[in-house]
Amino acid sequence: MNVPWLSNPGCHMSVGVNAWRYHTWPNSGSDVDSGQVYIVHRSPILEEKVSTSPNPQPEPTSSTIPADSDVPATNALPVVRLPIEGAILFSLLTYIFPVPPVLPSTVEQVMELLSVAQLYKMDVVLTHIRNHITQQEPPFIRKETAYFVYSLSHKYGLCPEALQAARCTLNFATLINQYLAKDSEEKLYMMPSVLHELWKYHQRVQSNLTSDLEEFIKSNAATILGDSSCESLTSSGIPSWLGSYIYSIGRVRVPVFLDLIDFHMVLVEHVGKSNSNGGCASCSGIPREKIRRFWGALTAVVHNSISKVRVTYVAACLRF
Repeated sequence: MNVPWLSNPGCHMSVGVNAWRYHTWPNSGSDVDSGQVYIVHRSPILEEKVSTSPNPQPEPTSSTIPADSDVPATNALPVVRLPIEGAILFSLLTYIFPVPPVLPSTVEQVMELLSVAQLYKMDVVLTHIRNHITQQEPPFIRKETAYFVYSLSHKYGLCPEALQAARCTLNFATLINQYLAKDSEEKLYMMPSVLHELWKYHQRVQSNLTSDLEEFIKSNAATILGDSSCESLTSSGIPSWLGSYIYSIGRVRVPVFLDLIDFHMVLVEHVGKSNSNGGCASCSGIPREKIRRFWGALTAVVHNSISKVRVTYVAACLRF
């Protein structure tokens, strides 16, 4: 279908609500003002703009309404000027009308789409877009896009995306070095102040993890595993290799999700290096159920510890 007012995605435009209805929902069988109702009910800001608009919609012509159309050539509705690029507007409308939703093709356009829905207080539409984003493969926020999404979140004031992207970067062992080694357009958006805020977020996560894991070692770890006859124990009564493994979390590397395979490799290495001829019988004989309980408790501590740390700076950019 030819959509004249979307023929130039790079321009800003004045869009008549009647044109929205016709070009986006041409076979609805609804009254001519149904498109207006359908759109403005999803945005209190647009509702106010439409109701107070002094600009009448231009009379339809043959260039805007085909000759065989059943859309009346009268009953013009208000025109509201929206400073939104055509591609973003088109995508936004697919989340408003009962048609298959279409995400923009680039990371920046997706973030701009979210910002527009947030700007016009389209809460239901915003939720719809975010749910659609979570279904994407590969994930929208991943190692290759995390820094870019984080910086754009700061630009557009998108708190949930900023937090998700910040948590994703926790998988990177050397945050600043890896970022500075990049050669891409992402650097254009990651201002020094934004990068510094991300670094501070990492510091807060590491501090939180260190405190929570120390408490876990003192209060829960030994209780879950029970008495151990390992040849080397910490003051808390757990094997020294296990204490070192737990202490490394949040210090050497801050993972979003722990890896059980890494844990087993450390266990196997300890058993193999044991001074006893037959290895460490105590640690090699830890029942599977105890390992499952221990791992579940450790994972919960790490997850809860990270979840308590927020990206507080984003709220500041909402003022601009």
